[in-house]
Amino acid sequence: MGYDTADYDLARYIWWHHRNKKTKGRKPLTVRAIYQVIEKAAKQGMWEVGEKTKAPSETQVRTWIKKYWEPMARLLPKDETVLPWEEANGPEPARIRTLTVLFDLASKIWEGEKVDDPEMEPEFPGFSKDVCDWAWNLSGFFDLAVRLDCIVLLDFAYDLADEAKYRRAFDEPMPARNEKYDRLMMWNNRHQDPDRTNRIREKKGVVSIPIWEQANEGSMEWIVAEKLKGIPWLLYKANPTLEVVQPNDPKRVNLGLKVSDEE
Repeated sequence: MGYDTADYDLARYIWWHHRNKKTKGRKPLTVRAIYQVIEKAAKQGMWEVGEKTKAPSETQVRTWIKKYWEPMARLLPKDETVLPWEEANGPEPARIRTLTVLFDLASKIWEGEKVDDPEMEPEFPGFSKDVCDWAWNLSGFFDLAVRLDCIVLLDFAYDLADEAKYRRAFDEPMPARNEKYDRLMMWNNRHQDPDRTNRIREKKGVVSIPIWEQANEGSMEWIVAEKLKGIPWLLYKANPTLEVVQPNDPKRVNLGLKVSDEE
């Protein structure tokens, strides 16, 4: 049996994100725990299951890790955190405005999230250089005077910065087109084609729920808050009967692929 290239890449992406994570007891995650995240993604529609493809077994994933992923993954330097007005490439007014508006929004989301997470730093520490670059590169798609646009821009900036870092780890170029590109085009065409998500659900039976189609602004901010804190957020193809719940609802975990503390 073979494996779909995009699915294999997502499995490697999950491993790369979780390989240095620890449980709440500060123990390193086991390969089995990481496999369970990959398996959960498969069950929720990540893998095309048919005559030529199937969800990978734990043995298969262990083989991939030992033979391909661990030997190939480069150790990258720690992300540099910068403030909007401290960038080394010079003060460009429009860029500074973009990053300052986003920094202000991120700080407010951080402050709200800190109420339920006292272990967070007192103040939002700032963006990585990659996030700054992607926020500026994508800013033409968004209206900085509209809060929804700023939330979605933050979401895209973190996603694409994360993708760029992942690709550097494996000495690979950014793909010309992938799920993030498709989502950006969905955002760009959302007014001309507002029913696209439903059409995809009807055609494929599963669909990724874009951040701007979440139930309310609180749900959108919760998604961004997870990324501000550095928690892996892996968008999966949701069940067509996906229930969108409030940020503090325990069922909210079903919207993401989180690893369990249990091994």
